[in-house]
Amino acid sequence: MKPVTRWCRRGFTLVEMLISMIVLAIVGAGLVQLVMSQGRFMDHQEASRSSRAVARSSLNRLFAEVRNVEAVGGVEAAAAGGTDFTLRVPYAYGIMCASNGSSTTLSILPVDSAVYSAPGFSGFAWRNTSGVYQYVTAGVSLAAAAAAPCTAVNITTLPSINGSPAGRTVTVGGTVSPVPPVGTIFFLFRRTRYEFKASTLLPGRVGLWRTLVTPGTAEELAAPLANTARVRFYVNYAATPQDAVPGSLASIRGLDFQIDGQSDLAPRGSAAPMTTSLNTSIFFNNRPD
Repeated sequence: MKPVTRWCRRGFTLVEMLISMIVLAIVGAGLVQLVMSQGRFMDHQEASRSSRAVARSSLNRLFAEVRNVEAVGGVEAAAAGGTDFTLRVPYAYGIMCASNGSSTTLSILPVDSAVYSAPGFSGFAWRNTSGVYQYVTAGVSLAAAAAAPCTAVNITTLPSINGSPAGRTVTVGGTVSPVPPVGTIFFLFRRTRYEFKASTLLPGRVGLWRTLVTPGTAEELAAPLANTARVRFYVNYAATPQDAVPGSLASIRGLDFQIDGQSDLAPRGSAAPMTTSLNTSIFFNNRPD
């Protein structure tokens, strides 16, 4: 008989186990590194989106009002550094029907009722024969009026058409001298102050603030912004903006906005929040030059 051969099953040697552990450690470290890298990438992407959103929302709110500002008298005040400026923002336009020098009846073009009814009426301006707007801010008032003074001079206030806003007839109080001819262009404005200052939404950061000087209500439009956010000034014929506030605010023809939006938090792997810079220029209406 042939002897029975016994096969012995042997286990892993210590060397094989060590090699396996080393290989697993290398693969595991690579996977962990990949996951962490993906996490940091997603954090940076989210921070980038957040900072862009802050910058864009700031510009959108500014565009809606600043683009209507008139060139010669539209800037009422500006502080050095470009972080604080006050504008006279038109919100309703019309033409004059009648005036006795202290009370003037206007036919106002259609304007959104919410925009018109919002608080903040600060005065009115009218265009003289030289094409320059004269601003009236002392002793001003605004009230609805009958259409008779306008119909008497063949000025028809536009009605509502297919649900669109209708025009209106109003009386503004305030000295107008000399009394302009019938049909002169007028507009109503609000004094609006913009500031880049400490945020209350995110303490320790910078926010963009909008304040209606009358009645003094303030709102924080956007945050956080970098402390480099500010405006520069286009003066007269200059093709580039300047940092310094000009001696005559009437020479300002536009504003250059440097909006540096930031993310709420610093993304993983970064010591500071991510910043996205948007730069745009807005030139005023009715430039005399």
